[in-house]
Amino acid sequence: MYKRMLIFLSLLVVIMLACTLGSSPTSPTSQAPTGGVPQGGNGNRPVGTPSADPVSINEGLASLNSYQMTILFNSTGPDPSQSSATTLVVQKSKYTDASYTHYTISTVKKGGGDPSNTDSNIYRIGNDQCSGSEDNWSWSTMAPNQAEMLDITRNMLGLTPLIDTPTFVAQETVNGIPANHFSFTVTGLGVDSGAEVTANQGDYWLAVDGQYIVKYSLVLGTSMDPQTNILHEEISIELTQINQPINIAFPQGCLDASLVTPTP
Repeated sequence: MYKRMLIFLSLLVVIMLACTLGSSPTSPTSQAPTGGVPQGGNGNRPVGTPSADPVSINEGLASLNSYQMTILFNSTGPDPSQSSATTLVVQKSKYTDASYTHYTISTVKKGGGDPSNTDSNIYRIGNDQCSGSEDNWSWSTMAPNQAEMLDITRNMLGLTPLIDTPTFVAQETVNGIPANHFSFTVTGLGVDSGAEVTANQGDYWLAVDGQYIVKYSLVLGTSMDPQTNILHEEISIELTQINQPINIAFPQGCLDASLVTPTP
């Protein structure tokens, strides 16, 4: 399960970077989807029950004029002293053809000690890009065909998080969006390993108009020995500022980097 989560997060980062670096301009008059129901494994649902099948993450994001997406992934174990925490925040505005990506990774190795930290930012406005952190910034400008190719790469990868036999809970409003709430548990957790299951709860909310994921959370935990072998994982995905104005601007460090002429 841990490797599956890492693969999902790694691919998601690739998509987000492609969105950041390679999205082509879109007319500000484009609208959010009008509620088409995707094909999927929910075709035999009872009459009156909403579809539990989300569109892929990149398809859902592409349907929005602006948003902020926050992804958190925290894990502990198998040694109780080791842990990792990953945060990915993406802001996007089609109105200004701009995006901002900020990600942090903090890991503590087995045995404890000081964490190893990674912190990076990526800005894009039009075809201009700037990446880095604090006083170390790098500036570049893409050619139109490079932006086009990155956009195609993004569209090739359609991802959805783990969902396992969901149950409809209720229609609720989440972050200002009418959404259908579903819950689920992961089937078979602990069966092959013989581990004690200490946590197994998933929830997600799909926009009534568009079937994109507005919010998602999954908490999993297993234990072979609480002193030497435990695993606990929490992942969350949340969209905010949906189709709301978002101001994205290059920081001064990026503007300074843009004035530096690259050495041939």
